[in-house]
Amino acid sequence: MSLVDELLADFSPSVSPASSRSASVEPEAEIIEENLEKDVEFSSEIESASRLLDTLNPLLQKIDEYMKQNASAAGDVEDNPEYKLLVQVNDLAVEITTTIVSLYKYAAEKYRPRFPELESLVLNPVDYAKTIQVVGNEVGSITDLRVTLSEFLPAAIVMVLTVSAVTSKSRELTAEELKIVNAACERLIFFDSANRKITQYVATKLSVFAPNTAALVGAATAAQLFGAAGGLRGLSRMPSCNMPALGVNRRNQTNIGLGNTGVRQQGYLYFSPIIQRLPDDLRRQGLRILAGKVTLMARVDLAHSSLDGSTGNKMREKIEETLEKLAGPPPSNGPRALPAPDDKLSKRRGGRRLRKYKQQFAMTDVRKAQNRMRFGEQDGDYIE
Repeated sequence: MSLVDELLADFSPSVSPASSRSASVEPEAEIIEENLEKDVEFSSEIESASRLLDTLNPLLQKIDEYMKQNASAAGDVEDNPEYKLLVQVNDLAVEITTTIVSLYKYAAEKYRPRFPELESLVLNPVDYAKTIQVVGNEVGSITDLRVTLSEFLPAAIVMVLTVSAVTSKSRELTAEELKIVNAACERLIFFDSANRKITQYVATKLSVFAPNTAALVGAATAAQLFGAAGGLRGLSRMPSCNMPALGVNRRNQTNIGLGNTGVRQQGYLYFSPIIQRLPDDLRRQGLRILAGKVTLMARVDLAHSSLDGSTGNKMREKIEETLEKLAGPPPSNGPRALPAPDDKLSKRRGGRRLRKYKQQFAMTDVRKAQNRMRFGEQDGDYIE
């Protein structure tokens, strides 16, 4: 029996105990399940995790079956059963991420009396759960576990954990408390592995059902857009002005933190690689350009006119070229040369206005008398 099957057998109420585990393990798992459900503070999170586990189990089995087959996009994409599975598991990705965060908070709350510093040192929920499984109640002898911890933690974090464990003021957990924490950690690790499996499956199959959209914005972003828009047909019918709003958390949306971007609708498309590479002041314009092209590529995929994704690659290159021009410096014209002088006399018409203009600069009679020289008379010599 694989690790996933054992986890499902431990926590899923729909699995038969006789076929999945021995009679000695069954009462222990039931005690853990009862204690998890009795927790009033996290009762809703634990209940949603149990429901998600029951929903996820058959979908993972279908994914294993389809991964062994070669997908085909012939005919109407919306009627393809594998495409329906693709949209369904993609919708569960957000719920899985939320469940992982809830289980992380639950495990941190229960394990905090044993090692309170661990929560601030190991920030990744999956690494936190793995650390709890390795350390357990043996916080004082964490030095002997450095080799095991180094398999998934950086060496610097392991060193800080060793020092913090020596100076930590805590109490040991009871056997029942430790079982509850380990059960939550096992669920968390299982959901993380399922999430990575779904992401890999969506990224692999999306290049078959929507090759041009995946080539334009990436497989991960395209999968998120498909899940939010309700499939390929819904994405192709959506106006480009509504595209950036997909994936925006409106409950936590404020005007604070916009920075130099000026982008309010920071959804799935905003966090695509092609937008994140742009400077902050150009992301709003780049988002507007990219949103219109995503709608066009979705229509191309729906019509099966470019199954190799060449149209999407060409469109991506064209967009990157346009954005590169926008990000570059303005063209430098350089110093302009003066026009060649024109030696021709300008032709002016005569008239009363022109004569009056010339009289302003004409020589007066007094000046003419001063400059007048008499003929035959000798001027005085002023050199002496």
